[in-house]
Amino acid sequence: MTEHLTSDQRSVHKNGVSDAGRFSGWKIGLNFPANALSAIFANRRGNVAVIFALALLPILAATGSAVDITRALQVKARLDSALDAAGLAAGKKIDADDATIIATANAYFQANYPADALGVPGELTVNITENAIILNVTARVETTIMKFAGFDEINVNSTNEISRAITGLEIALALDNTGSMSGTKLANLKTASHELLDILFGAENFPLHLKASLVPFAAGVNVGPLFDPVWLDMTGESSIHRENFDFASGQNLWTLYADTHLTNRDWNGCVMERPNGLDEQDVPPTAGNPDTFFVPWFAPDEPNGSSPSYPNSYLSDGSFPGGTSLAAKQKSTVKYTSSSVSSSSKGPDYNCRNTQPITPLTNDKRLLESRIDEMQASYITHIPIGLAWAWRTLSPGAPYTEGSLYSDEDTIKALVLMTDGENTISSNSTHNKSTFSGYGYLAKARLGTTSASTAVNRLDEKTARLCANVKAAGIRLYTIAFQVSDTTTLNLLRSCASTPDQFFPSSDAEALSTAFKTIAAELASLRISK
Repeated sequence: MTEHLTSDQRSVHKNGVSDAGRFSGWKIGLNFPANALSAIFANRRGNVAVIFALALLPILAATGSAVDITRALQVKARLDSALDAAGLAAGKKIDADDATIIATANAYFQANYPADALGVPGELTVNITENAIILNVTARVETTIMKFAGFDEINVNSTNEISRAITGLEIALALDNTGSMSGTKLANLKTASHELLDILFGAENFPLHLKASLVPFAAGVNVGPLFDPVWLDMTGESSIHRENFDFASGQNLWTLYADTHLTNRDWNGCVMERPNGLDEQDVPPTAGNPDTFFVPWFAPDEPNGSSPSYPNSYLSDGSFPGGTSLAAKQKSTVKYTSSSVSSSSKGPDYNCRNTQPITPLTNDKRLLESRIDEMQASYITHIPIGLAWAWRTLSPGAPYTEGSLYSDEDTIKALVLMTDGENTISSNSTHNKSTFSGYGYLAKARLGTTSASTAVNRLDEKTARLCANVKAAGIRLYTIAFQVSDTTTLNLLRSCASTPDQFFPSSDAEALSTAFKTIAAELASLRISK
């Protein structure tokens, strides 16, 4: 059948377009004149231009989006950095009041995100919980190209959390309670110690991952009368148990404290230092080695008379079969039978009577606070004794067993040694050559000498060796010299500290307080956890 074409149809067909339906669509939908459409379809270059123009739109949109997203990522990086700075600064104030923490965070955030920087940050929110500070902020980034697609801005958020490390902490406080600490100095020490506890414990009275011990020291330490007898030399077998007495068969220091002898003085908990270098070691009492056990403190009644004058005469010498020499009078035990000590006399606990008992590791903040308040200042300074017993409270082995294992990687052990003066020997002209202390009498050469000046050097050497032993055990050692002027002692304490910046020469109460606060802040182990 012959197809009859209209004049218009013939014109299109003549130009090479035979799809009558498609053309019909153009004509109906766009209502273009036929001759105009003929020109477009006849021009292949115009066809390519249309296709390119249509393809260019999504390309431009994608490129614009990339530009805006890159700007948003830049703002995100700046926001995170500023929030980190704010979080670290606020973390150092975690012990302060909420207003101080919030003000600190805002100041550091604004300093690290200036107003002319890209992006417009909103208000910094600071949420303070018991153990953490949570910071959050959102910044608004205006778009450039994406706004043509209906997106006027991009919101960028950043969150940061500062928390106390969950690592456990065991800290021992070896605090000088010697006579030179009397009055204002002891009051300053108590205040600084309370501040340290407040920072470490916060509002918690029984934290799960924190323990502290308190070791007041002077011429010796007091382990307390309830100290487990299994660690004491109950049978008098230690080589120093009998050095000051002529005991009859079956007698020892414990029998002198019994009611049949001294009727009004009981053992108060003070102990002697172990012989043969054991005073410098964390060695538990061991059966078969009597010197590893602890000997009770018993200062002998010294002879009556005034030439020479003895500082601790508390019983009548009487008559006894041991001879009439001053040394014999002092060594006799006969005079202790059914005797009492005047309330005005010093007695067997001389040089340790007022020293407060050691408080083993505990998480009871109120107990520690009360024991700090009970501290009294008396007697002379034997630094190595306080250091050794503070170490023992941190040890997992006897006589104190509250400490975690040294191999426990989840627990930090720290020791703070504070003193206001140098090691001291209180020498005199008696046959004892000194007053009684944790190392007995100077005349017994427990320190390897009967010379007072040399004995002081021996105490310094013991201190240095103990410091090395403590640090070798993995314990962080902080030392504080409170109003110490002696160069030798300052150098000793400086070298004792684990690092130079863990030694604090404190010249006054403010400096002492700062030292305790600094130590507490460091041991709080603040970190960015998220």
